[in-house]
Amino acid sequence: MKLHIHEQLDPVFETMGLLYVSYQPSYRKIMVEDLEQFGLDGEAFYNKHLKIMEKYIGSFARHRKTDDTAVFFFNDDTTDFFLLLQVLLSENPDWLTSLEGIAETAVQDKILKTINEMQAMQSHSPRELELSSIQSLEEMIRFLNGSPLKEATKWKLMTLLHQPREHLLSLIEIVKMNLPAFEKARRENEKQINKLIPAYVQSIQRQQDEQFIKFVDMLDHENPEVYPTLILPLGQMVLSGKLYYGLYVDMLPIASKQYSDSRELLLLRMKALADNSKLQILASLKVSPKYNLEIADQLGLTAATMSHHMNVLLACGMVRVEKNNGRVYYHLHTENMQALIEDLQQFLL
Repeated sequence: MKLHIHEQLDPVFETMGLLYVSYQPSYRKIMVEDLEQFGLDGEAFYNKHLKIMEKYIGSFARHRKTDDTAVFFFNDDTTDFFLLLQVLLSENPDWLTSLEGIAETAVQDKILKTINEMQAMQSHSPRELELSSIQSLEEMIRFLNGSPLKEATKWKLMTLLHQPREHLLSLIEIVKMNLPAFEKARRENEKQINKLIPAYVQSIQRQQDEQFIKFVDMLDHENPEVYPTLILPLGQMVLSGKLYYGLYVDMLPIASKQYSDSRELLLLRMKALADNSKLQILASLKVSPKYNLEIADQLGLTAATMSHHMNVLLACGMVRVEKNNGRVYYHLHTENMQALIEDLQQFLL
């Protein structure tokens, strides 16, 4: 598989993210808390590396143009609805110019497929979807009731599915209206962004982030595209044919070649073991490989909490993923667990 590595930010992806963040006043607090999950001093890391985010978001906010409909799309506490919109526009860029000519039912079917695929990614257990059986309002309600989404998100999805083209055209108008605001924010931070791009390209080319490359290999796409992202600085998003890689991901103590012998990684793994839920997840995977919701049901965790724990365990290399019969299973990474024991012996005995 050959990756097409882009060296420019994706304007639509960044604009969507900036619009969403502009409605989340606790964005900085959430980022700091996420950093602390990786065994880092969240405040110190943010102040050292991520002050650019305040300038980036602040610049966009000064030039942002919104209307009353923007609240419906971007004021989303759970992120599930926003992520659906992000996926729809990222995977269907032609909609920005041609959506009016696409049949309402075709747009509706695409939304239903995307909802199903996103839920499958969360649960790693694909749900059979017969679009021909989901035509009426009652059938849509039944389909959504079978999902683990919150009621507020289901209400927004029902509103979107009722008049999908009209709502998405409104969304596209908001995005187009704010592309100039993104461009101004990008230019104001261009110098710093240009410093980060070479490291991002090098990381992808050298396959330093082993877990990211593992997910890439599981894609059913011959030539996936990779874009750098600043609005998701410490994250990664894997879509069907596009991948987004945060420009600050390489600064996290992830389980890659450059961190394989570091004390930083040892501390990260010890912090993971000190968390009761993560320890129970590892104990469960010792018995047998499982997919996400299977573990969540066993331990009484929500899908969102489960995903959060798995992200940390993946980052510190304590679990690995394998695809089998269309499902993505988590396995205990026994080699790295053995390495952890050996590292402790080296440090303490």
